[in-house]
Amino acid sequence: MGRPMASLTGGCLCGRLRYAIEAEPSNPHYCSCRQCQRWSGAPAVAWIDAPLAAVRFDGAGGEPAWYRSSAHARRGFCPECGGTVCALDDGSTLLGITTASLDEPERFRPVKWSFPESAPAWLPALLAGDKRG
Repeated sequence: MGRPMASLTGGCLCGRLRYAIEAEPSNPHYCSCRQCQRWSGAPAVAWIDAPLAAVRFDGAGGEPAWYRSSAHARRGFCPECGGTVCALDDGSTLLGITTASLDEPERFRPVKWSFPESAPAWLPALLAGDKRG
C-alpha cells in the first residue's frame, strides 16, 4: 500500500482564487491551439488534468469566474486579477489546470504537445534550446 498523495495547491496571480487537488493529476502537456493562445496571451499553455471531483476551490474568491470559449468548453479565471487557472470541456470529469498556476509547477513536465502546428514558427526551436531568436 503506497503512501497517500500530498495535496497539490495553486492559485491565481493575486492569491484570491486558490485551489487544492486531492488526486494524482494526469496528462501533463503543452497546448498551442488558438483558444489557449488567445486566452493566455502566450504561444503555448502547459496543462495537467485532474479529476473534477478532486479539485476544491477554497480561496477568498471562491469558485473561478467562467468564460465560454467555444461551443464545448469554458475557461476559469480569477475575477479580481484575471489569472488563468483552469478549463472544463462540457460533460468531462476532468478539469484542466494550468501547470503554471500550481505552487510547485516544476513537478509536472509536459510529455506531449497538442496543436503544435498552431504554434509560432519560432517556438519549437526555442523549446529545443536554440537561442538564436
